[in-house]
Amino acid sequence: MTGNGQIEVHDAIAWHDGLATFRGFPVEQREVTVAGMTLQIASMRDATHLLDEPDCAKRFLDNDMAPYGVELWPSAMMLAEYLSSCDIGPHSALEIGCGLGLVSIVAARLGWSVVAGDHEPSALVFARHNAMLNAETDIRFIELDWKNPPDTQRFQRILGADILYQLSNHCVVLCCLNSLLCDEGVALIADPNRGVADGFAEAAVSAGFQVEVIPASTEALIGQYAEGRIFRLKRAF
Repeated sequence: MTGNGQIEVHDAIAWHDGLATFRGFPVEQREVTVAGMTLQIASMRDATHLLDEPDCAKRFLDNDMAPYGVELWPSAMMLAEYLSSCDIGPHSALEIGCGLGLVSIVAARLGWSVVAGDHEPSALVFARHNAMLNAETDIRFIELDWKNPPDTQRFQRILGADILYQLSNHCVVLCCLNSLLCDEGVALIADPNRGVADGFAEAAVSAGFQVEVIPASTEALIGQYAEGRIFRLKRAF
């Protein structure tokens, strides 16, 4: 990413002889049916390849930022399906840690006004690419650092899929929600039943939120069944 936020050619998905690559590593594009929608989603075959890249390796060492947002995870499917079936919109929404952009694309298809944010530049490359693949032109993409969220707008919905994989993230995520969520807004955080996230609800209550834990599941990822949960947070007044 250049200093003015423009994507460099090095940071683009390239095609050669019918094969897609990102930074020289294989990219796969698959058809995904989720929330009653058929989407085209491009992702890395193996995100760990990016750790061989100097800039990605530096972000990982300096800030513990692994580039796993460029893979497709079941939690994104669970959250997309929940939005479609259980959360009537439209809403203004921010996705934090948007990864490939699947949740943001589904929210946009539902008529929501969507901002998709991620702190990993590689993820934003894929999220923009996937929005283009699915003809979603109204999603706004931003580089978003949970530790320094923008103070220009609050949202009716804040969305996150599989962002609680490190205990150190929990307090940072809750502070981000506190800064960006409307007073009457709702945050929806999907998690694949990771043990490290078991204490998140209690931490959220201590941070001033009401929390509901909703069981979730999906069969949308290559025919595999996966279970998880959605943390539904509202401000406690």
